[in-house]
Amino acid sequence: MAISTFPIRCRGLLFDMDGTLIDTTVIVERHWKVWCEIHNVDFSRLISVSHGRPSFEIMKEFAPAEKQLEYQTPEYLAKLEAAVANDMNGMILIPGAKELLQSLPKGTWAVVTSAGLEMAQSRFQQTGLVTPPIMVTATHVSRGKPHPEGYMSAAKQLGVPSEECVVFEDAPAGIRAGVASGAKVVIGMNTGTMPLDHLVEAGANPIVKSFEELEFSFLEDGIIEINLRK
Repeated sequence: MAISTFPIRCRGLLFDMDGTLIDTTVIVERHWKVWCEIHNVDFSRLISVSHGRPSFEIMKEFAPAEKQLEYQTPEYLAKLEAAVANDMNGMILIPGAKELLQSLPKGTWAVVTSAGLEMAQSRFQQTGLVTPPIMVTATHVSRGKPHPEGYMSAAKQLGVPSEECVVFEDAPAGIRAGVASGAKVVIGMNTGTMPLDHLVEAGANPIVKSFEELEFSFLEDGIIEINLRK
């Protein structure tokens, strides 16, 4: 992952969802706060490590011992995510995301999210964003971010080596997953969900605030070129 200057050339684009394409930080934190209050869990400690990670892993780490088995069942996790998915109060699109996804050729991109499949599908429907041709969710992996399984799976489904993909991420766990996948570049999305220094420490390079700062060109032989917008 030596490239950190523009232009960046690749063959595949892999996007995180929450905080990268769609900002649901206010919603997610609101629901986690309620959960923490019910279970007498330190909210600040949970939220400091939960961004970008699947709910089943948060349950393993923070759920009370007597609730561990119940709270890691598909039924409980589905109920937990449904409550969040049905809440749209405070959800916004990251600037430039809608226009970018509309411009991308079908076989060039995928979404890798720590949300479950139903929640992820709901978010794209609610926002009107283009439905991803390939979507790897927490439902599809056995190990969530920062493990690279999700990004490696998405690259494989695209038919593009991980080393020829660019990952877009806003959270340290996702950035580390992208780096571990062998991605050519992991572009940090400094959208406000996490402190900037956390993105740098996790390995994001370069870092931008939104997709409006970037320009995408589609060249011959399936090459995608990313530049800073002039």
